[in-house]
Amino acid sequence: MEKKDWGNFKPLFQQAFTHSSFVNENKEKKISDYETLEFLGDSILGMYVCLYIYQNYPHYSEGEMSKLKQFMVQESTLAQLSKEIGLNKYLKLGKGTKENSSILADVFESFTAALYLEKGAKTVELFLTSTLFTWIKGKENQVWDYKTQLQEICQANKYHLEYTVVKWREKKENLFTVEARLGKICVQGKGKSIKDAEQEAARHALEKIDDLKASN
Repeated sequence: MEKKDWGNFKPLFQQAFTHSSFVNENKEKKISDYETLEFLGDSILGMYVCLYIYQNYPHYSEGEMSKLKQFMVQESTLAQLSKEIGLNKYLKLGKGTKENSSILADVFESFTAALYLEKGAKTVELFLTSTLFTWIKGKENQVWDYKTQLQEICQANKYHLEYTVVKWREKKENLFTVEARLGKICVQGKGKSIKDAEQEAARHALEKIDDLKASN
């Protein structure tokens, strides 16, 4: 469907692509933004992802299931999928607002909610099967690859990421300390190899990534 066909969408789908900045600039049109649909879509998506993980990874522990869920619904994942399937083509943004990974992730959730309300549960299941559940296959091990996760977030948000070995102790066994810097975040990780220390530093950086997003 071409972008010019946006006006032919049902009201719920129009709402699913409408950012609050567009609403604020067009108050006379009495249109709604996607925030309430995003709220609903977050829960719908979470339920289907939990069900998918429970059915397809029954050998995982509860903690492993939680990590996989977090990986599947994180901002960088949903933003990437939104672009891949072209949801960004239908975004309605205010003149001063630029498309970013946060908005793209929100729209994936709001579209999921609109799809559920207009077309029903089966259609949502088919949609997620052809997008998110297809995407995750073969990527399960990345759940524990913190460097890859952090790199994807940095690429999506155009953050500069740098790792530096700041300490190396050699006694009975090596112990490396690596510093990871991105924006205002500066964290350290330790490990018996530089690779292990970088993974630990990346894990700590991921724990603080929301603070960096909030400051931008």
